[in-house]
Amino acid sequence: MFHYYIHFFFICFGVLASCCKNSSFYQDTMKRADGNRAELDGVLYHYREVDPNPEKLSAAKYLIKNLAAHYSYMGNEIQDYYDYAALILKDTSLKPEQQRDSLLEKTDLKYSSLADKTIYDAQIIKAKYLIDNIDKSYNAWKNYPWANHLSFDDYLEWLLPYKGVELQELDSWRDTLYSHFGEKMNSQFKNDVEYETTVGMAEKIRNNIFQNIGRYGLYTRSGLPLLNSYLLPRQTFGDIQDYALLAHLSFRASGIPSVIDETPVGARDIAASRWFVILSDRGQELASEWDVSTLIGGSFFPYERGPKVYRRTYEINSERKKYYNNARWIYPFDLFHKDVTSQYYLDSDVYLNLKKCTRSKLKDKYVYIASAIRINQESQAVIAGLPDYPGWKIVDFGVIKGKKALFKNMGREVLYLALGYDGNSLIPLDNPFILHKDGSLEFILYDTVKSTSLDMWKNNNNTIRP
Repeated sequence: MFHYYIHFFFICFGVLASCCKNSSFYQDTMKRADGNRAELDGVLYHYREVDPNPEKLSAAKYLIKNLAAHYSYMGNEIQDYYDYAALILKDTSLKPEQQRDSLLEKTDLKYSSLADKTIYDAQIIKAKYLIDNIDKSYNAWKNYPWANHLSFDDYLEWLLPYKGVELQELDSWRDTLYSHFGEKMNSQFKNDVEYETTVGMAEKIRNNIFQNIGRYGLYTRSGLPLLNSYLLPRQTFGDIQDYALLAHLSFRASGIPSVIDETPVGARDIAASRWFVILSDRGQELASEWDVSTLIGGSFFPYERGPKVYRRTYEINSERKKYYNNARWIYPFDLFHKDVTSQYYLDSDVYLNLKKCTRSKLKDKYVYIASAIRINQESQAVIAGLPDYPGWKIVDFGVIKGKKALFKNMGREVLYLALGYDGNSLIPLDNPFILHKDGSLEFILYDTVKSTSLDMWKNNNNTIRP
């Protein structure tokens, strides 16, 4: 259908290059796309010649510029797995635990290495798919009362992206999820106070999801995540991450601005690892109190303490991209995380004085900060060379400035350990320390870290899926 775009390849290539010539992200996308470049240029041609619209063209450039690092499963194996999952979920004689265990057994038996078989979206995505997503999201932004309060930049972040998480199948999820959960938005009475408000419409969808999916929390490993639009609303089991993703995608499918926030460690274990947030027409970012079982915008874990909260974005984090390009030792930080810690916790920039003997050992300007994990959690030392007890998880990186190590926006009331690279492994920069509520630092001796008296400063380990 889009073969005629190939004839305009060089024209569009010049247009995009002139707009993005200083963008290394654009260059990365074009290198990754290789034989698929005509599809990307086809999208630009469409919004210049077929449907000339400057805002849609800018949205297309935004998607293409940040396309380079997004990825999906490669080949047909994942569809085989999804077909099997569909059969299991249709079998009403099986309890949710049995369905979960069947998928787990199948994963371990036949698909255990599938998560490593990925391909960049730039190499496979089609012009038709991107155009369809742009058109549907743009129509919602311009025509739905619960979305047209968004600025253009808000639209790019909260509504436009063609996927919510990595490995999500490139299918017609907007249409599918809207047909499942969005159609009841039309049943509101015009005299209702929440009529056509963002929160009112989001509550309609949230409640519809909760009433129809038979929420059944199973917080143990369940095989590969079910990331296509047919299976997502049919999954009879799941954890908070599954429910948060389903709500998030269902909101966007219905034109409700939504994002996902998550934390690498949390005081309440898996329950607080990922949640959805909507942007209301009063300009408020309203988080889910728990999952789809609770009202939107309730009290978000007022007792929760943690080191970091990250927002999952479509846009590549430029600081992390720079880190990947320059660090001598690489920790697998997510390129699509934006730090929003200060929106949830009282936080501080932490400056650690480095002893001369320590500075002389370091071979990199990048340093790392780890959060203490409760011993009863499944965890291990972050890298060989640390003390021989488990219990640390890296949550961010910082930089050396002069004689100090700087870590930005660290959540308070947490026990931390700072680390640096000596050319072979990570080494502690100093003793562990508590960042107290008033912003002060209290250093702790290594032989006291395992004490249960320090548990209140520790967190539970979360396994955040893509």
